Amino acid sequence: MAPPPSACPAKVSGLDNLRDPRLSKGLAATIEERQLLGIHGLLPARVKTQAEQVSHCLRNIRRLENPLDQYIYMMDLLERNERLFYKLLSENTEELMPVVYTPTVGEACQKYGYIFRKPQGLFITIKDKGHVIDVLRNWPRNDVKAICVTDGERILGLGDLGAQGMGIPVGKLALYTALADIPPYQTLPIVLDVGTNRDELRESEDYIGLRQKRATGPEYDEFIDEF
Repeated sequence: MAPPPSACPAKVSGLDNLRDPRLSKGLAATIEERQLLGIHGLLPARVKTQAEQVSHCLRNIRRLENPLDQYIYMMDLLERNERLFYKLLSENTEELMPVVYTPTVGEACQKYGYIFRKPQGLFITIKDKGHVIDVLRNWPRNDVKAICVTDGERILGLGDLGAQGMGIPVGKLALYTALADIPPYQTLPIVLDVGTNRDELRESEDYIGLRQKRATGPEYDEFIDEF
């Protein structure tokens, strides 16, 4: 079936549409939407409602016995289908809040470098001192309404986790969207990476942050003031 003559051609390519978690509807895209967006044939023929997709995700999560595996599943979902992630979380908050936030996020932060898939939020390091504003300008949106920031020094009683503390602002802002209806594109998780005093992290081949001891004193204060 051809799209109606009045339809405007998609400005984003079919594959880009499917790969953008903020645009993708997954199998919930109707046949007409698939044709208009240029993704007809790039998905299986089955069209699912969002409710059916949520049910499918819940079954997958419940098959996983390890909470960290459930966390990884949820973060993977966020990276491929944002609207489905928030639909799932908002309708099953009691079950899934412990997965995307405490207590599971604590273990996720401890193993953040190991399970790291795709960057979320901004990582601003002490090395950026003097041009923090330039790093902030790299964020693709300028209509941010909610920011959650950590320097990773004290994460849920687990101590200094450095840059791996990113799991906290990501999880907290996800709940702001699910529970307070703040649009996800208006949220911004940030880690201020000033190093870590944990030897095991600095020496770990999986650690994603600066491999230096934590900056303190005037250097730290000036960096925070600039931010």
